[in-house]
Amino acid sequence: MTDVTLQNVRKEFDGVVAVKNIDLQIPDGAFVTVVGPSGCGKSTTLRLIAGLEQATDGTIQMGNQDVTGVEPKDRDVAMVFQNYALYPHMTARRNITFGMKSAGDFSDEEIDRQVEEATAVLDIDDLLDRKPGELSGGERQRVALGRALVRDPEVFLMDEPLSNLDAKLRIKMRAELAKLHSEFGTTTIYVTHDQTEALTLGDRVVVMNDGRIQQVDSPQRLYDYPETRFVAEFIGDPAMNMLSVDISRDGTEYEAVGPTFRIPLPEGDGLETAAGAKALLGVRPESLSVADSADRSSFAAEVTVTEPLGDSLLLECRTGDQEFKLHAEPRTAVEPGDRVALTVETERLHLFDPQTGEAIYHAAAAESSERSGVPAG
Repeated sequence: MTDVTLQNVRKEFDGVVAVKNIDLQIPDGAFVTVVGPSGCGKSTTLRLIAGLEQATDGTIQMGNQDVTGVEPKDRDVAMVFQNYALYPHMTARRNITFGMKSAGDFSDEEIDRQVEEATAVLDIDDLLDRKPGELSGGERQRVALGRALVRDPEVFLMDEPLSNLDAKLRIKMRAELAKLHSEFGTTTIYVTHDQTEALTLGDRVVVMNDGRIQQVDSPQRLYDYPETRFVAEFIGDPAMNMLSVDISRDGTEYEAVGPTFRIPLPEGDGLETAAGAKALLGVRPESLSVADSADRSSFAAEVTVTEPLGDSLLLECRTGDQEFKLHAEPRTAVEPGDRVALTVETERLHLFDPQTGEAIYHAAAAESSERSGVPAG
C-alpha cells in the first residue's frame, strides 16, 4: 500500500485544459472516490495517476517516489475499466493471469495461489474455464476485478467499473467492493459520475467540475457543509434548493428576505459580512416540510407538481417567481394548485455568494474534521 500525492497537476489536449492545476493527497490505504459530471476531468486525472496520460505540468508521487514520467508498467498500479477490457478469445483464468509474468516476478505456483485466493473471494472460482461471451455482466466485472487483485498492486484505480451493470447488480457490487477494500486495505481511487456510489464507497470524496477540485471531504461533511454552490447542488438528490434573498439585520437578529417570506437565520460566522447584501439561500428538500400551523419560520407556497415516491411525496412548489422542491409525508393530501404553509429547519440553512458561488454561511456549527486533500485554488 502507498499514499498518492498530486501537486499542481495540469493536463492539456491540443490547447484544451482538461485538468487545471489540481492538488490532492490520498492517504495510504484510503478508499477515495472522485465524482463529477461528464467532462469534468475525473477520468483524465485517473489516467494521469496510472501513467496512461502524461501531465503537462506538475508532479505525481506514490509513496516516496516521483512517478510523473514513469511508465505505467513500473507504477505498480492495477486498473479496472468501465468496459471490463477482457480478451474475448481467452478463458476467464487466462484473462486474469495474462501479463502477470511480464508485470512481476511471479512463479507458476504463486500465480495459481493468487488466482485461487482472488477467485474465491469474488465467488467466480467455478467460472474460470468460461470465455467472456459465456459470462453475465456481473461475472465479467468480477473477472476484471480478479485480474487486478492477483497483481497485489500498491494502488487500485477504478474507472466507473459498475456503470454497465443494472441497478440491482450495481448495489450488490458496491457492497462487494466495500468488503474487498476492508479485507485487502489497498489504496483505492474510484472514479464515478454516480453520487450514490461516491458517497457510499468513499472514505473521502473528491468533487470535480470543469477540471478543478471543488471540495475534498467525508461524505457527510460534503452533504452538511458544501463549500461551493456546485457541491451543494451536485451532492444530494433532489439537489439543494437555491432561493435569491436579501440578508437583513435587526440588532443581533438576521433574516433571509425573499419576495414572499422572511426566514430567521441562527447566529453564525459569515452573517455579519452578508448583512445588507444579496445572497443565495440554500435549503435541502429534506429541510422543508408542510406545516401544521404557521409560525415565524414558515411561509406560503403554491404546489405545482406532486411526485409520489412511496416513502415520501416530492412536491415542486413556487413562491413568488422562485421554484423549489421538498419532501412531504407520503400520504399528504395535496394537489397541484393547492397553497400550503411550509416550515424550515433553520439550523440546516446555507448562504452562498451569488457571483462566486462560494459558501458564506452554514447555520449548523461545523465540526472539526481532518481533511484528506486540498482543493485547488
